[in-house]
Amino acid sequence: MSFYAVIKTELSNKRYIIAALSEMKRRGEITTYEINERKEKIEIDRDGDILTVSKEKAGENFEVGGDSRVVNTFSNRLKQFYAYESIKENLPLDFEIAKETEEAGEIKILLKG
Repeated sequence: MSFYAVIKTELSNKRYIIAALSEMKRRGEITTYEINERKEKIEIDRDGDILTVSKEKAGENFEVGGDSRVVNTFSNRLKQFYAYESIKENLPLDFEIAKETEEAGEIKILLKG
């Protein structure tokens, strides 16, 4: 028996969430995702586990919902890619990414300036 869990996050920029999901799909961590603009909801298929990222009713942030066995690990990974995408997009013009590596689930970025 599994339970539905909802994890509130401080993720507020939908563009970075979509970029993070695209990167996760490119790396094979999720199968597909579908955006429902009207409901402010993104449905994610993670090899049979269905998760949702939706806007909180009372705030500007998003929350992740799904099977309690996978929602916590997925939420942590989504936050990691969210930060990664926001760093890539907001680099000052005099910096560039020299090297990207991932070791034991941690993304490491080496900047060149």
